[in-house]
Amino acid sequence: MSTNSTVAALPDGPDYIRVGVCLYGSSKNDPISDDRFGDDRRRVEIEFRLKLPRPDLPPTDIRRYATDFINLYYPSLKHTQKWYCEFCDQPARMSQQDVTSACSNTPPFVQIWYHFVCDPRAGPCADALRAVQLLFARQTGSPTPRRLRWREDPLDFPPMAACAGCEREETADMPTLKCSGCDLTRYCSATCQREHWPEHKVLCKTPKKVKWVWP
Repeated sequence: MSTNSTVAALPDGPDYIRVGVCLYGSSKNDPISDDRFGDDRRRVEIEFRLKLPRPDLPPTDIRRYATDFINLYYPSLKHTQKWYCEFCDQPARMSQQDVTSACSNTPPFVQIWYHFVCDPRAGPCADALRAVQLLFARQTGSPTPRRLRWREDPLDFPPMAACAGCEREETADMPTLKCSGCDLTRYCSATCQREHWPEHKVLCKTPKKVKWVWP
């Protein structure tokens, strides 16, 4: 079942860049089989409109501007649902980002994918993530990506199912509510939402469309 947020028409034109973001993961009780993939795989699709800092920005700078914006507000994106690993039944804690762009177009466009995983360092989920990277490179004509050597321990990061404000481990198993302004970021309490607002407000107020595919 897909649910879509209701939004006003998005601004458009040569002064704006279209930024698509797609977040992939699973839910706690999803079967560990190929049934979790396909057109109805769990995800959220977001289409942002960013106003360019100046109209004559070169394509390379446009791409950097878009990716820097998304990376800056990534904490508001990763705490958007009770995310489990895309490939298994363990909580997601880390992610892989893939980017493609057409920044010479009018308006320019950048698409970013995030694959939420339990552990990208080694094991079946790391192998599945690597296969996704190689498929992405083939489909987009990108250079074959080198194998990343992850130095971080996933347990050093909060679960993506946790509250975006306090990020406490125990909130991953507590009810959380989505921000009504963006239909995305989740909080365990009004206090956490209020305290996170200075960090969250720019992404929340950025013009966007949000589509949830959450069977």
